[in-house]
Amino acid sequence: MRLLLPTAQSAALGALPEVYAAVGADTAGSDFVGPGGFQESRGLPKKVLPSARVRDAEVARRLWTVSEGLTGVTSLN
Repeated sequence: MRLLLPTAQSAALGALPEVYAAVGADTAGSDFVGPGGFQESRGLPKKVLPSARVRDAEVARRLWTVSEGLTGVTSLN
């Protein structure tokens, strides 16, 4: 039995936000792109507001520190 969820969409449609973010003429490196449909969980790509957790400076600092530890690469700053 196949279960259809309201957020289900094809793999091709699911990949569009990444493609749009990479090559869209109106996107910048700091833009977040995601699905533009129902609750930003499906549909064609559009610029979206990142979640509060993504904008959290302390979370970003911890991620950077863990990434440096895992890769052995440190920033030049």
